[in-house]
Amino acid sequence: MNEKKPTTGPNSTTQPKPNVVKQDAPLLIWYNKTNEEKFDGENNFLYFNNSQQCIETIEQSTKPIFLILNSSSATDILSRTHSLKQIDTIFIDCQSSREQQRCQYLLQHYLKIFDLFLNRQQLLKTIRENITLYQHQSGNEYLRLGERYKQSNDLNLALKYTHKALDLYQKTLSNSNHPLIARCLNNLGGIYDAQGDVNRSFEYYEQALKMYSQLAPTLTNQPVSKVLKK
Repeated sequence: MNEKKPTTGPNSTTQPKPNVVKQDAPLLIWYNKTNEEKFDGENNFLYFNNSQQCIETIEQSTKPIFLILNSSSATDILSRTHSLKQIDTIFIDCQSSREQQRCQYLLQHYLKIFDLFLNRQQLLKTIRENITLYQHQSGNEYLRLGERYKQSNDLNLALKYTHKALDLYQKTLSNSNHPLIARCLNNLGGIYDAQGDVNRSFEYYEQALKMYSQLAPTLTNQPVSKVLKK
């Protein structure tokens, strides 16, 4: 499918520059019931190998939490913590490719899971990226990072960051038909298309086209088959 991107000049008044308010960093909690293993060189995590103690700490926290779970321990705690308001994002640390494959179904059931990581350095890099993005609370930064990962064909990360951008824009922009929201919808259509998910791709492309049509009325006379063709 062809992706339609909004065109806005440097003097456009439709995309006001947001005020950046830096948030406190989220609390980092790592749970692994099997041992006391810690991330080398990383001292910013609270480590738990007792599920009840971990859950109680989460429930008592007044700060948002990034929760890191070992793949072999994830199911012990996910059902009891995923819906808690303190949990912002969950990262799964996989010890083998077999474990990574086994845990794929978790991505469908628990929407706060960012991704399953086989490479420890990639996991740490992604956590740091998310801390920075969370502190800035900037949809633009999420969107740019999503587009960067799309260009490098890292579609899972592109999808996660673009969804985060869309969620933030929908919460903070006063205009629900904003070009940035349309751009997110369009980008999501492109990512799902690249993943081979035709139904979701069409769903997001259709939403983007409807929004673009309201922003640029000339699009309303174009057939969907012309705008959303492969």
